Amino acid sequence: MSEFNFDDTETSGIWWSTNVSIRDLCVELKEDTSCDDNEIVELLRAIAKSIEVNGL
Repeated sequence: MSEFNFDDTETSGIWWSTNVSIRDLCVELKEDTSCDDNEIVELLRAIAKSIEVNGL
């Protein structure tokens, strides 16, 4: 996460709210599926990879 500039006054709110939203969804996923943290990390990596591959 060190590559993100959280001090940028124009985008810091967006980064913060996105981070909180993703975190909340991961917590909900964990509760709903009883998956472990490693499975959530792998899911997030797969999502990031698909974004990277598709150029989004």
